[in-house]
Amino acid sequence: MKLNRISGALLACTCFFGATDAWADTVAVMKLDVLGDKVDAQATQVFEAIRTAIMNAEDFDLDANGGDLTYTEMQMVTGCDKESSIACYDTACETLGAPAIVFGSIKTGGETHVVWYKSGVGVFREVKMTVTDQASADALASKLVVGSKGQLIVTSNVPGADVFVDGKRVGMSAEFKENATPIDLVEGKYIVTIRKDGFTKEDAVSVVIEGDKMAEVHINMAVATDPEVVRRGILIGGYTSLGVGAASIIVAGVLIPVAAGKGDGVAKDINDGEIFRKGDADDIDTMKISSQVLFGVGGFLLAAGVAMVVTGYVYDFAGEDIDRGLASNPYVPKIDFNLSPSYQGMTMGWKF
Repeated sequence: MKLNRISGALLACTCFFGATDAWADTVAVMKLDVLGDKVDAQATQVFEAIRTAIMNAEDFDLDANGGDLTYTEMQMVTGCDKESSIACYDTACETLGAPAIVFGSIKTGGETHVVWYKSGVGVFREVKMTVTDQASADALASKLVVGSKGQLIVTSNVPGADVFVDGKRVGMSAEFKENATPIDLVEGKYIVTIRKDGFTKEDAVSVVIEGDKMAEVHINMAVATDPEVVRRGILIGGYTSLGVGAASIIVAGVLIPVAAGKGDGVAKDINDGEIFRKGDADDIDTMKISSQVLFGVGGFLLAAGVAMVVTGYVYDFAGEDIDRGLASNPYVPKIDFNLSPSYQGMTMGWKF
């Protein structure tokens, strides 16, 4: 009865002062239930480590409620007797006036189980670790607040390429995974790209990092063509097409009067009673068909030449350095990354 009165008073005070300040990303940390002997110190270490980690986090805020009672005490006050019931978790959040709670227990030997629950959402994170000292308590708090860490290995057919994860340079690729340096990342979904001067910029690769696991990504690159070489080639092709097209139309223009002249000559021979030769008529038909074909080919070459010349002068063959997957990744903040001068050239034109 004494425990009930004390816990009830604590709940009343904490709810009165803290319920109205609950934010969407605010969490109330409850004291751990001690289920064994000689672990009170570790329980306090875990409690303080979690509170400190939340206060130092950018995405969460610490609610003042919950710090003076355990989950078991909350159950006794509220009459919630189902230890792992979602309804009981929601009751705890409602009682504390917090949208999220952290609670758990510690047993003899330091076996600790901590749960982060968000009302109406479910379990956000859950960590099981053995806590024996401050270092292990801090490690548990980091896993709970920041998330478990995994590793990423990036290989490519071109070793030494710069590796970018969500737009931030994090290392270099290796040709073989045995030679790669693992990249530590908090569990989650990332977009991976690689860059190296003289090689093509491949599409971004999506990868999921799981806690305490290693993920591998292999990206192939090809030798990049100098944009100016491409531009010059298209301009040369365009001017050549214009020249050939113009020549074709000129020749067609010459054939038309020649065919007309031959036609007049044949007509005169017939009128004068001279012998008409079939070969003359065939020549006339050939010249007419040839002139029509040359007009068509010349017109096509002129149009193609104009298009190529305009493209050569107007189009940006260097292209914009944009990764479609990176630009559409909802996990990437839409900002400009400030890299070292040696990498700023790679980010010119990136749109976030």
